[in-house]
Amino acid sequence: MRTRSVVSAAIAASLMASSAIGANVVTVQQGGVGRWTGMAAKDCAIYGKRYAAVDAACYYPVDIRAKPGAHAIALWDQDGKKHDGTLRVEKSDFPDVQMTLPDTLDRFLHISNDDLARAKGDRAAVAKILGGTLDAPSFSLPLAAPTASLPKSEDDFGSLRTFDAEHRSLHSGRDYPVPEGNTVKAVADGKVVLAADQFFSGNSVFVDHGDGLVSMNFHLASIAVKEGDVVKRGQPLGKIGATGRATGPHLHLGLRWLGKRIDPALLLASPNALPSVADTPAQAQRKIDKAQSREPPEKDDVDDEG
Repeated sequence: MRTRSVVSAAIAASLMASSAIGANVVTVQQGGVGRWTGMAAKDCAIYGKRYAAVDAACYYPVDIRAKPGAHAIALWDQDGKKHDGTLRVEKSDFPDVQMTLPDTLDRFLHISNDDLARAKGDRAAVAKILGGTLDAPSFSLPLAAPTASLPKSEDDFGSLRTFDAEHRSLHSGRDYPVPEGNTVKAVADGKVVLAADQFFSGNSVFVDHGDGLVSMNFHLASIAVKEGDVVKRGQPLGKIGATGRATGPHLHLGLRWLGKRIDPALLLASPNALPSVADTPAQAQRKIDKAQSREPPEKDDVDDEG
């Protein structure tokens, strides 16, 4: 865990000044999501993309490796009036983790030419869908839990995993120690855009939920859906397993929003815990401190392949 930084203190002071002049400012850590509430929203914009609000609120995802700095954001209210604001990205500290794979998984370190070609093909297929579609959102927040009982996750989102001197992997999702055989469910309505056995992530299901949001479930023992299926919130997608590069049975849940890698735990908890333009300076600082402490939100340079 890290203590409150000089950076966050400076941002808090900036928020105080912004509040005094009525600016619309929200500060979000790498891998987080900002929120704009206080007025009923119809559309939102960031990164040059315009997309629909979710339940009359705007959400702004920040990639796990986003550079600290400012981004222009916008909100269009129900009358079509545009409101401009600023999202400030703050650096977050993520853990470095040393991992040792058992001999049975040696093929994932000393990769054959055939497996390397397979992995490249997997990446090419996934790259086509990670941006998501900007169709109307088919989800509300919080998202549904992906399993009937969801154990506490390790604080592994954003960790840089080192397997040996040559192999490192950025873990852009969360691992949940769910026992083998449990059912994995869709976190929201959507369309299955990929369901396949992949080299690193094993049996994998990708669901597009509209509004640029894509969920990913890895290492499944079996898959219960196929590409093109339209699924409902809570519908079974498969069973927990340990396929691909997995040291044991668990669920890897990942989320991309507008192509940005974000912490899935944030969207499984109350959206009220997310930093918001509507926060007072004191509220904003409390959320910054909680994020920096690595505490989970309360209820109310290879990308990870598992």
